[in-house]
Amino acid sequence: MGTQIRILLLLVILLLIPTNIFATTPIINGLDSIKVSQNKLQQVAEWKRIPAVVVCSAAPIEKQNVVKTLQMWKKLGYIFYSGIYFKDSMAATICRSSNPEGYIIVDLVTQETFGKDDDLAVTHFYIDNDTREIHWAKIYLKINVEERVLEHEFGHALGWMHSKKPGHLMHEKWIRGGWETDGLKK
Repeated sequence: MGTQIRILLLLVILLLIPTNIFATTPIINGLDSIKVSQNKLQQVAEWKRIPAVVVCSAAPIEKQNVVKTLQMWKKLGYIFYSGIYFKDSMAATICRSSNPEGYIIVDLVTQETFGKDDDLAVTHFYIDNDTREIHWAKIYLKINVEERVLEHEFGHALGWMHSKKPGHLMHEKWIRGGWETDGLKK
């Protein structure tokens, strides 16, 4: 009887959590139409060139966290430009660009870039409609970056959509996600 009550209470608590509290749906520019499966992991576009990573001065992340994230994605077969422009003058110039061709940019969220107050982060990326090539991506983080959020957002910057598989890195809800990377290997 005690176990059943605990399970029932857990279910009630989960139902009280807003459904979008951990959602980090990417915003895709440049693509007229896209058919995204709700049931399977899907990559909607790819980088044809090797992207460079830029971290803007206001980004609430340490360099070692970015390096760790890139190492994880490199183990899955992705290639990035060897250096990281980390909060320097070159990064400042790129961060101000409205068309940062060839870059994955990490920055602090602003009111203009964020849709919902309860999202943990958001990624915007530009895809060429004809070639399905990613031209640039911008990752916007909130001040307190939760574990796995940067890795998840880099997944969006690499063209991956959400997964419904519990424990998966690309799961649409942070609370139900994890470190599983099945299907993400290049």
